[in-house]
Amino acid sequence: MTDSLSLREITDRLNGEMLSGDPDAQITGVSSIQEAGPSDICYYGSTKYAGYLGTTNARAVIVSSPVETSAECVLIVEDAYDAFRKVLHLFRPDRSSAFSGIHSSAVIHPSTRIGKNVRIGPSVVIDRDCVVGDNCSIGSGSVLGPCAVLGNNCIIHPNVTLLAGTCAGNNVTIHSGTVAGSDGFGFVPDAGGEHKKIPQNGNVIIGSNVEIGANCTIDRAVTGSTKIGDHTKLDNLIQVAHNVCIGKGCFIAAQSGIAGSTVVGNGVVFGGQAGVSGHLVINDGAVIAAKSGVTKDVDSGVTVSGNPARPHMETLRLGAAVSRLPKIIELVKELKAGKTGETED
Repeated sequence: MTDSLSLREITDRLNGEMLSGDPDAQITGVSSIQEAGPSDICYYGSTKYAGYLGTTNARAVIVSSPVETSAECVLIVEDAYDAFRKVLHLFRPDRSSAFSGIHSSAVIHPSTRIGKNVRIGPSVVIDRDCVVGDNCSIGSGSVLGPCAVLGNNCIIHPNVTLLAGTCAGNNVTIHSGTVAGSDGFGFVPDAGGEHKKIPQNGNVIIGSNVEIGANCTIDRAVTGSTKIGDHTKLDNLIQVAHNVCIGKGCFIAAQSGIAGSTVVGNGVVFGGQAGVSGHLVINDGAVIAAKSGVTKDVDSGVTVSGNPARPHMETLRLGAAVSRLPKIIELVKELKAGKTGETED
């Protein structure tokens, strides 16, 4: 963690330009534009927050173009949001564990291979034939089932469960409460109600540079693998069913669910609480709006919304038409009453 940096140092690191302010002024933290204090730096990038530009107490504000502000310093950069990300890294608090090395309470099967510079926290269990790469950190209470594999530089937060055969690439981060490799929901219906379980013989493969949020569930495949592609990011509380294949560079927001054997292409974006039926194909670059219910394949680059999901503009037109229905119904009633009256006369 950085205690403080001068505005000059921050400007240099961001390749920015100071339009005003004292270059030697010390910045001790990062905050939002509405909550910033006199030694904080903040970021402005949305007109929703324009009202705070004249009232902010921040010492400096990061922007992409000049603005009028009560902040002493205006720091111009090419991409304000990316610069804000970099500043957050500079002032990132120290959240590292006090435990180093392999804790004495960890239970590790002798057949497991452990790489260099690995931290394994209290009460971790690592079963037979696992592989843990270099520079990995495994938080307390986590479990690696038989034959699980972690690449290099992985961060496994406390109470994560990677069940048998789950494989993760390099630079993977998995947050607390997530379970990967649980059985998929596979049963043969029985007329007598004694549904027969289908063995889930596959595994889960997580690519490199993937981040998985808290309390996600990723089911193992029936055969083959459930897959999450490189650079894909999952929010919290997401269900990925058996044999789902998610491509590279996807964003999936919280509470989304993807049913079995669906294929998600590269660069697909899911809004929160989106649901996708099984055995579909969501092609590259598609956008699934929040709370959408997808029941058909989605073409490349198409944005869909609604339930059932349709192309977004079609959903908007339908919504507008539905909003006019009460008036249309009243008009129909009036016309019908008028016609009936004429007939009776």
